[in-house]
Parts: sequence; C-alpha cells; structure tokens
Amino acid sequence: MTYLTNLEQLAHEMGVRVRYAPPLPGTMWGVYEHRFRFITLRPGMGMPQLVTTFTHELGHAHFGHSGHHPKTERAANRWAARKLLTVDLLKEHSVASADTMSVAASLGVLPSVVEAFIDTLSMGQIVDLMNYMAELHT
Repeated sequence: MTYLTNLEQLAHEMGVRVRYAPPLPGTMWGVYEHRFRFITLRPGMGMPQLVTTFTHELGHAHFGHSGHHPKTERAANRWAARKLLTVDLLKEHSVASADTMSVAASLGVLPSVVEAFIDTLSMGQIVDLMNYMAELHT
C-alpha cells in the first residue's frame, strides 16, 4: 500500500472528505474546512508534497482546528510526522546519509516532516538516534 492509499483510508475512517481542486488562496497547498470536515488539496503537486500536505491537513481534522495559527500549524505538522514516520523507519532510511534532505527524499516526504518528527522525540530517543547515525557514518 502506498502512503496515498493509506491516507485516503485514514481520511475515510476519520469521516473527512477530500478533493483535489483549485483555487486555493495564494500559494496554499491544502486547506481543511472543519465545519464541513473537508480537505481541499491543490492538484499537480509532487508526491512528497502531496503526502506531506494531505497528512498535515488530516492533522487539522484530528484536532478539530479551524483557522490558520502558528500553534495549530505546529500541532498538525507534528501529528503528520508521527503518522508518517517511526524511529525505525528513520534509521532505515538514514543508512546512506544522515542529511535531512536525503533522508526525506528516501522516505518520500518533505524535509519538514523529518524535522517535525525529530521535534516529537524524547531526549533519550534523540540520543539513541544520534548514536546510531554516528556509528553508521564514521
């Protein structure tokens, strides 16, 4: 199953409808309308951009967010990162390189997802991850 199939299933389970349709305000990639439990995604995005945006908007649905505020954006980013990644998956995709861009490309997500995921980790998990990567890349 692909990320997209999983996300479509998750949206269905959450009772959220999804459409791909312009126009979206400005350069927005996606928007969640809580009143209608509806996500609109900009058509034509690359897969990493689409997966990241779709999951982020599902995060807004999960929390019942409406509006656009830094605190809710951060919460949606972190929720999305936890849905898309695990520590083991991050380790697996860090074998070739520990660079955030390379790891994100290998995972099929935007670098912001990797960064948001790391922000959700405990200090112990971060130390474990750093030690793992240090062993791989020394």
